[in-house]
Amino acid sequence: MKTTKALLALGVGLSVLLTACSATGTQDSPASGITVKRDGYGIPHVYADTTRALYSGYGYSVAEDRLFQMEMAKRSSIGTAAEVLGPDYVEIDKTARNSIDPQSIKDQLARLPQNEHDIFEGYAEGFNKRIDEVGADPARLMPKQFLDADFRPEHWTGYDVAMVWVQTMANRFSQSSSELANLQVLKSLQAKNGDEKGRQLFDQLIWAEEDPGAPTTVPRDESASPDDEPHAMSQEAHLSDVTQALPDANLTRMKNAGGGEWPHMKPEASNLWMVGADKTADGTSVLMNGPQFGWFNPSYVYGVGLHGAGLDVAGNTPYAVPTVLFGTNKTISWGATAGPLDVNDVYQEVLDPSNEHAYRYDGEYRPMEVRNETIEVRGGPDVAYPVYSTVHGRVTSFDTPNGSAYSLKESWAGYEIQSLVAWIDIMKATSWDEFLEQAKKVAITINWYYADNRGNIGYVSPGRLPVRPTDQDRRLPAIGDGSMEWEGIRPFEDNPQSYNPEQGYLANWNNQSAAGALADGYNWSPVDRVRAITTRLEAKDKFTPGEIWDINREASFADLNVDYLLPYLAQATEQLPDGDPVAAGVNMLRDWDGQATDDNADGVYDGPQPAIMRTWLPILFDAVIRDDVPEDVYASYAAKVYPAAGTARPAEATKLVYNALRGDESGVPQTTDFFNGADRMSVLRSTFGQAMDRLRTEQGPDPAGWTMPVGANRFDYKNYLGVPQAGSDEVLSLSPYMNRGTQNDRIVLGDGIADLCTVGPPGQSGFIAPDGTRSQHYSDQMDMYRNFQCKTDHLTEQSVDANKTSEVTSN
Repeated sequence: MKTTKALLALGVGLSVLLTACSATGTQDSPASGITVKRDGYGIPHVYADTTRALYSGYGYSVAEDRLFQMEMAKRSSIGTAAEVLGPDYVEIDKTARNSIDPQSIKDQLARLPQNEHDIFEGYAEGFNKRIDEVGADPARLMPKQFLDADFRPEHWTGYDVAMVWVQTMANRFSQSSSELANLQVLKSLQAKNGDEKGRQLFDQLIWAEEDPGAPTTVPRDESASPDDEPHAMSQEAHLSDVTQALPDANLTRMKNAGGGEWPHMKPEASNLWMVGADKTADGTSVLMNGPQFGWFNPSYVYGVGLHGAGLDVAGNTPYAVPTVLFGTNKTISWGATAGPLDVNDVYQEVLDPSNEHAYRYDGEYRPMEVRNETIEVRGGPDVAYPVYSTVHGRVTSFDTPNGSAYSLKESWAGYEIQSLVAWIDIMKATSWDEFLEQAKKVAITINWYYADNRGNIGYVSPGRLPVRPTDQDRRLPAIGDGSMEWEGIRPFEDNPQSYNPEQGYLANWNNQSAAGALADGYNWSPVDRVRAITTRLEAKDKFTPGEIWDINREASFADLNVDYLLPYLAQATEQLPDGDPVAAGVNMLRDWDGQATDDNADGVYDGPQPAIMRTWLPILFDAVIRDDVPEDVYASYAAKVYPAAGTARPAEATKLVYNALRGDESGVPQTTDFFNGADRMSVLRSTFGQAMDRLRTEQGPDPAGWTMPVGANRFDYKNYLGVPQAGSDEVLSLSPYMNRGTQNDRIVLGDGIADLCTVGPPGQSGFIAPDGTRSQHYSDQMDMYRNFQCKTDHLTEQSVDANKTSEVTSN
């Protein structure tokens, strides 16, 4: 018998016993009836016969690996970070508390049947057992981050387990609305250009009707566009003016959650592509998923296998929530990207002139409901403040000078736990029909993907879709006086769905889900990064799993603007004589494969083309767009052309210029001429020439010497809400920037075939011992990620046993 003490020192946290051996010495272990086996990357496979025991082993394993991260995830989710970190985190706590209804979540949990209740209580039970062991032996087991911050982990409840999912998945990706920001932009445009011209410009910046050229995940010829979707701008005349710099809790939350500035404010960035039997060389299905939560240390995702109580699954999942979001049960595989459906509306409430906490509804003023919150603050006084609500939902801002307030109505409020349980239950599904049965129960907006061992593939976009009045413009706040209320919820059959499309593949990179599926915060357009995936899928009839994986590298480094502008630029310069420097620059772009790489690792992009594009586009946009919009509006476009940290999507300004270049052929009516009557080809030549002149002046006459520093994937020590989840000295970095998933998983299923290959940097464990020793699995997936490799994850007990490095069983 042997105890593997090296793993103890590295924070694995169990007295690891090798198989078929009896214990000696002090034994740390999960609750009874549980076996945990870890592989060479520290991934735990939990075995138990009951739901409660299985999740207890899961919670215990998570606490071994990610105790500090999860403690801060819990505090970020329920709004108690300031209690241990001090006054600087009060506003973050307010944002968290403003976005939740604690009593509703508790009531939903209380209504669960016992077998589902055991999921949350079992997880908390196992997590707390580890906390108790750490507390009993802090000199050996306490993560160093707690010692540095001078506080201790606290026990969890089932509510805490649920709230991590509610905040990090449901709220982060489903609670978005751009309607208030859109109204601010509309009013700004009208102030500059007059009501009619301002409205026309607004329609060109944020189009109401869909662009038929925008790529959809459900093939357009399979999409059924609802015939009663609202488009008209009828409520504009009834909306009050709005303060331009109005602080709004939900807009703040969206930005903190990873969203951007207007016009693309929704936190979302994930991709997935998969092929079915007709498009693979061996008749298998291959699913490739890259959820882009951002890059953090420890990782946003956690690897786990759950075996028993009706489950036999493995994969990765964000924040170790109680389901595997990206994984397989060997019969089916599943994945997800951020949801695109419009499941929220902002309402403009008319305030009582004599009482700003009363609003007009159904012909009378009603008092707002109020929930009083008190935030405990380390090193400072408690902070008490109210959270107000109307009949529509939580009030996100008061615009008292204009006699209005704004509230957020969510179609999925009250269904958060039902949505999570459905996501848990897909792990047991074995067919498309069983998968859809769970999708029907999901109220939040999310994209779900399916593949199975019979070579079938499918896509569904769940979410409770409101039936809106036909005279409501979804881009703007709704009227809150009772005259613009939802008329019901659409049947699930209206949600975008596709099963075994004729094209043989399905792909998504947060593009439009289906024809007719619109929202307030998207400008779906032919200019879309999903084409970096679909053009490659359409280039071949059959793919191997390796070729499906290789698309990830090409999409990760793809310049997402050049393909849309280069054809017009080439046309504009085709008559230039040989040797003309402008023509020479265009030819360099034409000869480029569009890959922004740094193969020699010298810190600058290979070749002059990235420098050319990053110099030309700001000049082009300045010439074409700037004079037509207010400075604050233009600034939001200019800031996101090629962000220094890395380019995640095409510039929003590229969409506008592309539409303007297409003119009457554009899918968006061009009522305002952004070129102001100038010849479009001349403008392209002139601006490109200016870019070439600037590069020659700044970097010399030889294009071979033109460089541009690379961006990097920065693995932040703070979580996406800005709360530390590691020490400030734990920031990691990889360059050049890769526009890819926080984790990547590829799942191949077929007759007798089940293969899961994943990578989730930095590593499985965030544990640092009190003496500063890091777990051996702290960052052991970084090089794998850098090199576009993946590790084999074990799907059978035989494979787990053959590759385990530790095992512990509690009797």
